[in-house]
Amino acid sequence: MAAINIAIIGAGMAGLKAAATLHRSGVNITVFEKSRGTGGRLATRRTNVGNFNHGAQYVTALHPDFKAFLQQAENRKAAQNWNPNLHRRESPHLDMPLRSIADGNAAKDIWYQGAPQMNKLITPLLEPFEIRKQHRITRIDTAGPRSFVLHDDMDGEFGPFDGLIVTAPAPQSAELLQPLAPRFDAIADVEMAPCWAVMIAFAKPLPTAFDAMIHPDPAISWAARSGNHHHLIHKPSPDLWVLHASPEWSRDNLEEDKERIASRLLDKLRAASGAKLSDVISIDAHRWRYARTIMPLGKSHLGGMNGRVIAAGDWCLGARVETAWCSGKCAAHALIETLIG
Repeated sequence: MAAINIAIIGAGMAGLKAAATLHRSGVNITVFEKSRGTGGRLATRRTNVGNFNHGAQYVTALHPDFKAFLQQAENRKAAQNWNPNLHRRESPHLDMPLRSIADGNAAKDIWYQGAPQMNKLITPLLEPFEIRKQHRITRIDTAGPRSFVLHDDMDGEFGPFDGLIVTAPAPQSAELLQPLAPRFDAIADVEMAPCWAVMIAFAKPLPTAFDAMIHPDPAISWAARSGNHHHLIHKPSPDLWVLHASPEWSRDNLEEDKERIASRLLDKLRAASGAKLSDVISIDAHRWRYARTIMPLGKSHLGGMNGRVIAAGDWCLGARVETAWCSGKCAAHALIETLIG
């Protein structure tokens, strides 16, 4: 049988799960990733004061297969249980009281983080297939009825490929795929929201009884200390925190200067924490333009071009890392069925 060549656009959880599944079936895989690293929003920012998990903060598992994946990651020391003390506002309105949880997160699900950083969670998916980083694919051309050529923003041309899976955020996937077939017009109905993330290093540990806050302010949906330190005396210095702005606030301030964003959200944290904050030794902001799925596609993936082109990602089923993993898996099996049978 002639070799089968597949392209995957995106090296986040969905893309890498699809790539690993296809690679294990014996086809040739090339992954194209616009960034310098892998993991997508399972992201870690490395700085001279420490590492910030500035994307997804934790993952949970409902499906037995994804639970098994997390167990595999834990066995490989690429995942660890995370059980922070939470400070939770029952409603994201300032007139509602904050409720402190002293002994763990009190969640029904187990929370996992990548170990030692969030982006290590993808470790079990990294097989010996090619990953071309810093290649932003901007156009897909057909090269006959059953093959496709990719073009990047540096005038690079790649292919032909027998099939491809696109795992970019929904608006970017729509831009690539809608010119190929009306089948992909449905992606335009998916709604995604942005998120401003702020990374702050304090000179000394904040004197709080909690490690994370949920909705401490209408502008902030999440604030958390990096690491898994349950006793203040054992918390490292500097003390690293990540803030995630709410979808509404992020949308309203999407094009604001990042230095101003960082300053404003620091002021919100100062007011919401109820503690005197120590000196800030480092602060930065990152804009996730497509961070949260508000209205998903409603199915695991979307196929077209006689099943040879498939769109996948967390936006297909909902805003969870597990849904990205499931979408990538289902997309890969659909392509295997088309190309191998």
